[in-house]
Amino acid sequence: MLCTGPTRRHQRGAGRSGGTPPMKTILVTGGSGVLGRALLPALEGRADVRVLSRHADSRPAFRPGDLQTGAGLAEALRGVDTVIHAASQPSRPQADIEMTGVLLAAAREAGVRHVVYVSIVGCDRVQAFPYYRAKTHSEALVAAGGVPFTVVRATQFHEFVAFMLSRLTRVPLLPLPGLPLQPVDVHAAAAQIAQVALDAPQGRAADLVGPQVLALPELARSWADATGARTRVLPVPAARRFTPLTRPDLGGVGRTWAQWLAQEAARPNPYAG
Repeated sequence: MLCTGPTRRHQRGAGRSGGTPPMKTILVTGGSGVLGRALLPALEGRADVRVLSRHADSRPAFRPGDLQTGAGLAEALRGVDTVIHAASQPSRPQADIEMTGVLLAAAREAGVRHVVYVSIVGCDRVQAFPYYRAKTHSEALVAAGGVPFTVVRATQFHEFVAFMLSRLTRVPLLPLPGLPLQPVDVHAAAAQIAQVALDAPQGRAADLVGPQVLALPELARSWADATGARTRVLPVPAARRFTPLTRPDLGGVGRTWAQWLAQEAARPNPYAG
């Protein structure tokens, strides 16, 4: 897939000969989210990292900017080589699309050399969910945005699956479809996304998946066992349209679900706020 680039380029580092090339400057959107918090240590020491924030923050790496209005983006993007767009609005899909468009326009104007867009495995084949439709739409915006790009899709993070199950397992009897999922360790995914951001734009990167495909009832039972939730899981047939959420043909990265449960299940879930 070919990626068209901006007409304006950075001049930082021009004229240097030999020696170590300068670190890239990378701006992360969604830096306070689950993925964003994992990306920052994955990039530490490998890039000059900035974090876009709508709220005032005195930490040196943070830059004020609003993806909804565009306020502050020009300054936040000044001198930036690469943007990792990890911000999302699952409860407001249209806003998710609009924020991507606002960011792309500002990145193009600033001469950004690479936009990395984090999406979801199978989003283009599961259009029953408005948020998945929004991710598919945003992927198309990124591809046509006039900035060299890489789209990297990931399956659901262990933390998200655990948060979902913590809500579902509050009832004594839980009917669940045999929906196959392939949850991935967010820290392993962040390490791969960080490398994508450090590399040249490639249009579409390999999907990021966990090492195991597990049916939702199996995930729920193991969650209940690990946390002491008193619920009986009743498997029911799954709709075929959900099968694209997995990529069993790919080698997975990071901890298995069982390993994650053993180490993390008792800790506060970041999706719980």
